[in-house]
Amino acid sequence: MTYRPDIDGLRAVSILSVLLFHAKFSLFSGGYIGVDVFFVISGYLIGSIVLNDAQRGRFSLADFYVRRIRRILPALFAALAVTTVLALFLLSPQELKSFAQNLAATTLFSSNIVYYLKSGYFENAAEMNPLLHTWSLGVEQQFYIVFPLAVLALIPYRRSVWVAVLLAAAAASFALGVSLVRDHPVAAFYLLPPRLWELVLGALLAFGAVPDSRSRAVRELACAVGAALILVSVFALSEATAFPGYAALLPCLGAALVIHAGRSGPTAVGRALTLRPMVFIGLISYSMYIWHWPLMVFARFYKGRDLSTKETLILLAAIAAVSVLSWRLIEVPFRKPRAASGAQSGVESDRQPAKVFARTGWAMAGLAGVGLIGHLSNGLPQRFADYAPQDISGRELYKEHTCFLETDQPPEAWPGLENCRIGSPKADAPTALLWGDSFAAHYVPGLQAVADTLPFNIVQYTASGCPPIKDLSVNARPNCQEFNRRVEELIDRNGIRIVIMAARWEWYMDTNALDLRRLHETVDALLNRGIRIVVLGQSPVFRFRNPYDHTYFMKSERAYSITGQAADQPVIAATQGARFIDTSDYFCDPDPCKALPLCRIRDDQGFYFLDQGHFSTHGSTLIVQSIQEILRAPDPSYGE
Repeated sequence: MTYRPDIDGLRAVSILSVLLFHAKFSLFSGGYIGVDVFFVISGYLIGSIVLNDAQRGRFSLADFYVRRIRRILPALFAALAVTTVLALFLLSPQELKSFAQNLAATTLFSSNIVYYLKSGYFENAAEMNPLLHTWSLGVEQQFYIVFPLAVLALIPYRRSVWVAVLLAAAAASFALGVSLVRDHPVAAFYLLPPRLWELVLGALLAFGAVPDSRSRAVRELACAVGAALILVSVFALSEATAFPGYAALLPCLGAALVIHAGRSGPTAVGRALTLRPMVFIGLISYSMYIWHWPLMVFARFYKGRDLSTKETLILLAAIAAVSVLSWRLIEVPFRKPRAASGAQSGVESDRQPAKVFARTGWAMAGLAGVGLIGHLSNGLPQRFADYAPQDISGRELYKEHTCFLETDQPPEAWPGLENCRIGSPKADAPTALLWGDSFAAHYVPGLQAVADTLPFNIVQYTASGCPPIKDLSVNARPNCQEFNRRVEELIDRNGIRIVIMAARWEWYMDTNALDLRRLHETVDALLNRGIRIVVLGQSPVFRFRNPYDHTYFMKSERAYSITGQAADQPVIAATQGARFIDTSDYFCDPDPCKALPLCRIRDDQGFYFLDQGHFSTHGSTLIVQSIQEILRAPDPSYGE
């Protein structure tokens, strides 16, 4: 097929979007769609190669897989090897064990499936997984297995049959993705079937499903609209967007329009994409993708916090340098190896696939074996002297799957007041409702410790990732809206007089899901019922994944909270009439010279937190004991 520099320019747009999104530049809130643009490009290029070989009567599965191996695996395996060495020095045993599992899955082209199976609200923060980005490679590699087999079956038929089959597959995949994105969003995001249409869209272009346009005006318009759709996706979408689903149409159709317009002839946008800097970034885009994420994660591990702007810019420069070296020293030589001595220079004959497959198999076995060793050895704890992590209690008291509903549980799974009562019942005492997400549930151990001293009964009404805001639809939490709608009926039917609201407020604001107007309306609706409301502010959240590991490796019992105080002020403004309690004051010492507060994470009695932000039993008890007088004392403004 003819080389198209504009496609390398489009690759540059894709990788820069992803890179700036992962670097946490808020302007690029939808930069993750760069992966979807990559999918369309990949489908187009693979479709073009397969069609060209089929038309010449030389399509071969062995040749196809040899070319894919040379294109993808050398740089990937080099990055995995280097990342593994860094992990051995930087990761704790617990983190290394998880890394080893992901390493084996990545090597076996199944990391997307593993991330789907391991997903959960209490899983370690995804952004601290050095191999998280390989999910997209898993999707592509699985496509490379399925697609050529389908083509092999279709070779005896006319191209119109090919197009019809691909259209049907794309339609089914898109419909599946739309149906999954609400009720099973993790599956919609990670797995091939709901993503297949994005790759097939590119293949359809290669197979001529859309006729080329001879009109310069039509090409210019199509290319401009396509570029606009991609840019709108980058700047307008966010992590709160239900994705992929319908939203994925924007970047994917945008990429398809740009590719098709360039296939038909030159355009102004196409010329911009063929500028030498854009083409060069496109050439190194694959290396940049596979190297950027582990380097970002390890930089944050080393610092124990998010990077400053200056540090981020330095890191981006380092990523660019590593990517250039990876492209020049690994990608190019392996993609175009010199012929054996005495033969003409050029690509090594593909008539020796057995040798390529054998070497690939040994490399895969080696990396997968390292992953297996890391898993079976529990992360090689012998690397560190006196490393003895302790179990931190607290989560076992959340009443998961009953009074704390998981993502896939419907509201009907909540078992009722009597089953979710905290402490012993008190006759003729009013009832207080603890309402919110897991950052409400983590107060349960502390409330249980003081329940008998409080002049009211307490009932737990909590759900994963579901803030206490009526009528709020939260991406990836399909049952949240209905769960919260039932609160008013629950309050009225049971004569509840006090509501304690808590959530990880900053998380919802980061994803643009926290609708402050709806929060204000929720509070007003409760106040109008004569309900006394206590709002618990944002508790600290940290970059570490395990507090013991932080104290062991950083030699400090303090850590920077990544939340700051930004979440509290808008919540206070939206909850006028409620009693607001700033819980971070009990752990953190805000420094006006620093953007983030430095917080204590333990004392002589134990750790305050059990993971990156949820209170342990000790921390929950400490904070509730500190605020119990506020909880106990009636507020005259509520007429009690």
